[in-house]
Amino acid sequence: MPKIMKKEKYRFIFDMDGTLYQLDKGRSRQFTASRFYADLKGYVYDFFMAKQNITRNLAIKEYERIINIYQGEVSLGVEAEYGIDRYEFFAGTWGKLNPAIYIETDEALPAIFSGLSGKIALLTSAPGVWATKVLAYLNLQEIFGSAIYTGEPDVRKPNPLIFQQIIDTFKVRPSRVFSIGDQEASDIIPARAVGLRTLRIGLDETCADYQAKDIFTAINLLKRRGFL
Repeated sequence: MPKIMKKEKYRFIFDMDGTLYQLDKGRSRQFTASRFYADLKGYVYDFFMAKQNITRNLAIKEYERIINIYQGEVSLGVEAEYGIDRYEFFAGTWGKLNPAIYIETDEALPAIFSGLSGKIALLTSAPGVWATKVLAYLNLQEIFGSAIYTGEPDVRKPNPLIFQQIIDTFKVRPSRVFSIGDQEASDIIPARAVGLRTLRIGLDETCADYQAKDIFTAINLLKRRGFL
């Protein structure tokens, strides 16, 4: 008799900021318009002022210069031009942010991920120093376990290769993996480029396969469709 192939189960890649929670405790959907982003830039300016011994105005100009040259990857620019380790940069900027200021916890959040351990991964553009704080604050650290991919390596979102690396660890076909996130440019488009299914969080225009207003609605949609 021919061997019956076991059907592959679906796997899920979740974004973090703006997906597992809304920015500024729900008051801001757009990252660049958030208090969080404003505070982060302030810490970056302080970092530049201290490391380069320059004024705040010059620090702002230097930040904008590096943003433009390195396409938003400030840590790579700081490392390349100043010889400052990216982890030192992240500790001195992102490491100063307190999740309690920007995130409103929801006791129901860990429960909706119940039973998904081993089927999910976290992929965030944020560095590990921030991701660790956030997951602990949301009580999700044990649910994702070691399947956490952050923004320190050279290959990071929105590079499609990072999605492919996670697919390889899941050991399933790309069509059996969902990318779930709130940003079209970093969560949806690169994921589609390597054959993933996609689910956009938020109500903005999207090319994603599915869309939901928030993470709770997204999980319920996946369940109704038989993916979970």
